[in-house]
Amino acid sequence: MVQVKDIYGILVAGFLVLCMLMAGCTSQPTEPVNATETPTPVATTPAAVTTTSAPAEEFAFNETNNNETVALPTGSKIIISLAENPTTGYSWNVTSARGLSYVNDTFFEPETGLVGAGGVHEWQYLAAEKGTAEFSAIYKRPWENVTENETTFAMAFTIE
Repeated sequence: MVQVKDIYGILVAGFLVLCMLMAGCTSQPTEPVNATETPTPVATTPAAVTTTSAPAEEFAFNETNNNETVALPTGSKIIISLAENPTTGYSWNVTSARGLSYVNDTFFEPETGLVGAGGVHEWQYLAAEKGTAEFSAIYKRPWENVTENETTFAMAFTIE
């Protein structure tokens, strides 16, 4: 004769098997969670400025602008895009100085669909105050100590 404990054990095991089967039957969303467009290639100098419908100018920078100093008008929108692959544990540890007002940051997944492929991390700031400001970042695993061999990115801004 089957005891009550055995019946409960069978029910729990059956429930777990059902949960595992249902987890395997889920589908991926048809629209990606992050933006589907790769950020537009950015200019290597601030001379290539895009103007939006707002009166503020927009300046875009990437790895090619590393260690540059750029003059910008107050109120300008600053976009910094850097390659990043968080699946490896690495991410950009960003520091920005007074004068830059943080707006947003977004990670854009790659369009390849390959598991483990890197994407682009984009930070948006406003040139809020006249004077000098800096943006710096170090590409490392957060749990590891700095070894001075990490990839770094830095820009200085003169806000007029």
